[in-house]
Amino acid sequence: MIKAASVGLGWWSDELAKSIQGKSNKIKIVSCYSKSKKKRIDFSKKYKTHYHDSFKAILKDPQINAIILTTPHSLHAKHAIQALRHGKHVFVEKPMATKYLDAKKMYLTAKKYKKTLSVGHNRRYSSVSDFINNLNRQKKIGKILHIDSNFSASGALNYKKKFWRANRKESPGGAIAGLGIHMIDLMCFFGGQVKSVQSLVKKYAVKVNIDDTTSALFELNKNCTGNLTTIFACPYTTTFNVFGTNMNIFSDIDKNKIKIVNKNGKIQKLNLINKNTLFLELQEFADSCNKKKNYRVKSSEAAHNVKVMEAIVKSSKINKKVFIS
Repeated sequence: MIKAASVGLGWWSDELAKSIQGKSNKIKIVSCYSKSKKKRIDFSKKYKTHYHDSFKAILKDPQINAIILTTPHSLHAKHAIQALRHGKHVFVEKPMATKYLDAKKMYLTAKKYKKTLSVGHNRRYSSVSDFINNLNRQKKIGKILHIDSNFSASGALNYKKKFWRANRKESPGGAIAGLGIHMIDLMCFFGGQVKSVQSLVKKYAVKVNIDDTTSALFELNKNCTGNLTTIFACPYTTTFNVFGTNMNIFSDIDKNKIKIVNKNGKIQKLNLINKNTLFLELQEFADSCNKKKNYRVKSSEAAHNVKVMEAIVKSSKINKKVFIS
């Protein structure tokens, strides 16, 4: 049983804790830490854990095997590297970092200290992702030509100035770090790494100092194109569509729905089972810590996703296509 501490106690730490606490026989949250003492006490009562009064105290506790990090995006690298150096495995929520060089330092540190570093790209564990992957492995899609994705939500319309996400350091390119990076991860999984980006990043509706409407066109390594739309000021959307020589696949990832249009014109509509993707990713993290199974999202892939996020912001800023090495 992996004994973990949850660090950074907000909405998402709660979602991760709910997914495993008392349900997993592989990982258990035994302690927590936040700068807010009230949050520490509330979390510990809700999930029947201990709490520590400092991050340093958690790092020094030999009873803790792993850290589950849900701190602000810009702090991921600092906290993860400290934890890895203290011999802890680390599960860090996406994005891995806000800068590619920081992400690279993270996975090189994990390699040096021989510890597991896993990034929470939970849509990779979804029924839709598994279904499309199975079709692709069986060569039923044909040659993938284009991938169109959209992850949007209205959250930033309600952001207050002091909220940690409500600034460009934590939310570069608008909704990419919070939402769109999930789709970047899926696009790269099916289409290969991003080779070039041409983007538009705009602020049209939100009141805080971040952008809200982002559109990017990619060229991918497996000789296909991709399009990402991620908006922080419209109703919730999670579409992931694949266009191949044999079929087109239209999906809603979070609603577990798929429509397939075959080249003969036949249409199939499917409702897939709902998988607890947070439970599955943390289970696999625990297996990876115990060297029983590899975590399916490689750290190098998660770091590349951060590089793509940086390129989207840069492309819009200079109004030119950006090539990614």
